[in-house]
Amino acid sequence: MKVWLYYRLSRDEDDELNSLTNQRKIIYEYAVTNGHEVVGESFDDNVSGMHFNREGIDKIYEVVEAGKIEAIIVKDLSRLGRHRTQTALFIDYLREHDVRVLSATENIDTFNENDDLIIGFKGLVNDFYARDGSRRVRTGYRQKQKEGLVTIPPFGYFKDKNTKKVVIVEEAAETVRLIFTAYVGGSGMKTIARTLNEQKRKTPALMQLELLNKSLPNTQDVILKKYLWDATMIARILRDESYVGTLICHKTRTDKINKTFRFIPPEEQFRHENYLPPIITPELWEQTQMMLAERKRLNVRAAPSQEILRYSGLLRCADCGRVMFGRRIHLKSGERVTYVCSTYNRFGKEHCSQHQIDESVLDRLIIDELRNTKALYQQNWAALEQLIAQWTPKAELTGAQIVKLEKRIRCLEDETEAILMERIRDRANAERYDRMIQKREEEIAAAKKQIEELQNISAVLRDRQTKLKRDISMIDDILAEGAMTEAHLRMLVEKIYVQETDGKLSLDIQIKAPFRTHLDVYENGMLTEQYGALDFDWDRLARLLYGDGLVG
Repeated sequence: MKVWLYYRLSRDEDDELNSLTNQRKIIYEYAVTNGHEVVGESFDDNVSGMHFNREGIDKIYEVVEAGKIEAIIVKDLSRLGRHRTQTALFIDYLREHDVRVLSATENIDTFNENDDLIIGFKGLVNDFYARDGSRRVRTGYRQKQKEGLVTIPPFGYFKDKNTKKVVIVEEAAETVRLIFTAYVGGSGMKTIARTLNEQKRKTPALMQLELLNKSLPNTQDVILKKYLWDATMIARILRDESYVGTLICHKTRTDKINKTFRFIPPEEQFRHENYLPPIITPELWEQTQMMLAERKRLNVRAAPSQEILRYSGLLRCADCGRVMFGRRIHLKSGERVTYVCSTYNRFGKEHCSQHQIDESVLDRLIIDELRNTKALYQQNWAALEQLIAQWTPKAELTGAQIVKLEKRIRCLEDETEAILMERIRDRANAERYDRMIQKREEEIAAAKKQIEELQNISAVLRDRQTKLKRDISMIDDILAEGAMTEAHLRMLVEKIYVQETDGKLSLDIQIKAPFRTHLDVYENGMLTEQYGALDFDWDRLARLLYGDGLVG
């Protein structure tokens, strides 16, 4: 009988017991002893038996299709494969081509009907062995991830094999800082990639080759294996939280047995704060993430080889609703940036007026807006300090107020129960009883909310004071710089609506939360209307402090 020898070794098996040399010796002696003619052989080294995408199996397909063999000899059926279903399908394929599988150590012949039961049982055992081993490895790996596991650190870092510590590679870290700084400074991802290519800065793959002797992917052609960056690489670095020292493990899960891949939800990932030495500051990281979200939300784009215009996506024509189009005008005195209605720019004055406004005018108006916002915040600060001073001696009285509210809640609950009983007896007036029940339920909810607020009043006051201090400090920093960066604008401004009436412009500047405390309207650069709407309910807080807002 013409036979083919096949042997396989997996990475997690006993090298001495199942070595390729030992397997070949066993199956070759079996073939000679039984008088078979060996026409060829194939093997797979360090390859899992849970899939059939193997070079050794591919050679078997070739000789089977060519009709050159009558049988395949393996040491045992687990060498052919461990995946129960795929192994059974492969054996059926061989049967269709009149090729049997002979197991040298198990004395199994797939053409022998008496062996079908043992083949099925062996398939179950082999499959369970592989899956159980996979589960044990996965459990151990998951535990290491919970404790913090770094296999290959991200670009900019290197893991010392001796000390197991992750250290910063300054050459790569400099590139990382340049990427973050350039993005916050107004450059787009393609522009940053072009700059890095011009400077011939090493890519992550080249750094891996240099530090770890890890070859570049075979999927990349020769041109991509040079000092070439692209926008995808820049985006990956800008979204990697490792650069502020946070290690995130268990972000994805790959099932090699079932060939599945999925992303893990953030709440199931393992976060390790301050695990890595930071390369950038938390402030730079937060600015970058805010700008990534805003540029995506507003669909901001830049002209080729140009920085993104600072007000791009923020300006809208109040008359037609379209975004304002920005353009650079180069003069002898310098560059001038203006914005016009995109409808006017594309279709002409018949469809919308120009609405032209200079970037310098917008800067001045935004600075004025910040000063107004700061003044309102300072009013909030003064009111808050007054409330804190008045609250401190009254803090001990909150217990009595809470008892009064709880008594009122019990009374309302009793009334609700009585009304329910009446509703059962008087079904004809069910709607009237429903309204009475709803009213009492609303009063109960309001009283419970007041109890919660009173219990946490000190924390609320401290939290609000901290936020006010932070916001005022942030506005002071911006005003001290004297210029509005794109990062400042994306953080502060929600939208700016530009309206044109009889050649005069009026602007509706909408400040973003948490700075949205009022609405200012400018006409020809002058503040004409100011709508106050402090985002904190000071009157309600005062009523809580003085006991005037209590129910009953």
